[in-house]
Formats: sequence, structure tokens, C-alpha cells
Amino acid sequence: MNKISITKNRTVTILLIISSILFSAKVMMSQSTKQWYKGQTHAHSNKSDGDSFPRQVVRWYFEHEYNFLVLTDHYTVTDITYLNPYKDQNFILIPGEEVTDTFEKKALHVNAINLKSTIAAKHGSNVVETLQNDIDSLIAAGAITQLNHPNWLWSITVDDIIKLKNVKLMEIYNVNRDSNNFSAGGSPGMEEVWDRVLSAGICIYGVATDDTHDYEGEFRIEKAYPGKGWVMVRATELTIEAICDALNKGDFYASTGIVLNDISTTSKEYKLEIKQLGDEKYTTQFIGKNGEILKTEFGLTPVYMFKNTEMYVRARVTSTNGVIAITQPFFLKEKQIE
Repeated sequence: MNKISITKNRTVTILLIISSILFSAKVMMSQSTKQWYKGQTHAHSNKSDGDSFPRQVVRWYFEHEYNFLVLTDHYTVTDITYLNPYKDQNFILIPGEEVTDTFEKKALHVNAINLKSTIAAKHGSNVVETLQNDIDSLIAAGAITQLNHPNWLWSITVDDIIKLKNVKLMEIYNVNRDSNNFSAGGSPGMEEVWDRVLSAGICIYGVATDDTHDYEGEFRIEKAYPGKGWVMVRATELTIEAICDALNKGDFYASTGIVLNDISTTSKEYKLEIKQLGDEKYTTQFIGKNGEILKTEFGLTPVYMFKNTEMYVRARVTSTNGVIAITQPFFLKEKQIE
């Protein structure tokens, strides 16, 4: 090889290295400009079966330091044009509806996030067809779809969910007494349902919600009161477009009380940074295919190093005060995802 060829090869190598460094720096800068925004994607007012006016619902979430709220009443999309007096105070509203369908007394409910006008339930000849008809109509209208409380009345099974197309979000923790979030009595809880769906190659992101109906009187256990489950969304700005984009991409986590400062994934690792609250102690479980616990770690900076044999990895953080956070699945091979 002559000197000219050697010089050319070195130049190309140097340029490739510089390009790689600049790309990495751009990604890091983009990530660092994002912020966490607290939001609720399932809440009702007295425009359906809640006990308070929409403006009262909005005030509750604003006063309790949420950044965004999706009002999801049954059979209606609430006009948010003049509903938000806090729009200049780091708080936005996103229009929505809980599309309410049924088949043989099963509750088949799909939230439509960022839906501009009411969409009627489409119905079908079985559970899957009914849900799919509703989902297709909502996507055509430009909304993000969220499958609500599958275990309520044991309405939607794992097999049903696996057959659905284009579901973006699913309630893993609908913090209502009747939502059957946890495994017991031989029936799968929603995390188990989620892992079975993910293990079938279906990527659906998990949310926690209030499904709020009760804002007045005592907050008793049988009430669907606010402030029990939410999402923390990482977005470039607090706008409907940025929040919905982050939800679509799974750039968020769900929580019932734990705060995460950071979530990062690379080709080598899945890492969390947990915010210390009071004297709580934390356990993080990294979870893979079929719900297998891949690693358990204590402390504030748990990390899982990939072995490249995993299908996907997600994380669950629990605290000594009984609250949790769940993060989204990271699929190691995109071809495994539908």
C-alpha cells in the first residue's frame, strides 16, 4: 500500500470517528433538553359518571402539581378551548374520550388521547373484532389508543390482546378497587398479562392511571379518587404534540409514588436513577421474557448489563412504603416486535 492510500484510509477513519462523536453529542444534547412532565391519561367529570364539573377536575390536577391532564369522559369529548385557566402555568389539557363498547356484558373500553371530536363505539361480533373496530376508528381520527382495565369484570384476556393491532398503551395499574391489578386466585395480574403480550412480540407501553370518578367527600378505599397512579413523560416541551410524541415512542414511565431522575438504555445496558424520597429503600427488578426476573438490585442506581440473549428487558421499582414504578420494555432486536 502506498503512502497516498494510507493517508486516505487514515483520513476516512478520522472522519468516521469525528462523525460518530458528533452524532453521540447530538443525541446527548437532545436528551438533556428534555424534561419530565407528570400527567393523567384517564379521568372523568360529571359530563359522564364523575361527581365534579370539568373545571373542578382540572383545578384538582393543577393544584396537585400535574403538568397535563386528559379528560376522558364516556361518549363525549370535552371542549378544552376555554377550560384551562392555568395554560400559562406549566399545565396543559389534552382532549380525549373513553370509547365505551361492550360484547356479551364484557366491558370493552379504549381511551382516545388527543381526539378532536366524539367517536361512537363501532361494535363487533366478538371481543377482538369489537375492540379492533374501535381502535381502527380512533387511529383514523388521529388519536393515541389506550386499552383500559382489561381485568375489570375479567373482560379482555391475554389471547384477545395478542390478536389486536396498533394498540399503543395499556393500563397496567388502573388504581381502582375493581380493576384486579394483581395476580391472585389463579388469575393473572396486569403485569403478568403485560409480560405475556410482550413475550408474543407485541410492543405495548404500560401506564398507571387514576380512572378518577370521585373528587368530593372522603377518599375511601371503595372510591375512585385522584392522585393514585400517573405517568411521567419525558418530552422536549409541554405541548400536546410533544407529550403525544413521547407517549407514542414510550419515553415515559408509570408510577404510584416513586420518582425516577433518569432512564437510559444503550446497546449494552438498561440503567435507572431513582430519586431518594424520605428514608425509603428501593428494590429494582429487571424483567424479561415470560416475566422472568433477570436481576434484582438495591439502591438508587440499578443497572442491567445485556447478555444479548434477552428478548426484551423492562424494570419494576418498589419501595418500602409500598409504591411502585414500572418502565417500558426495551427490545434487543427490533425484528421481534410487531
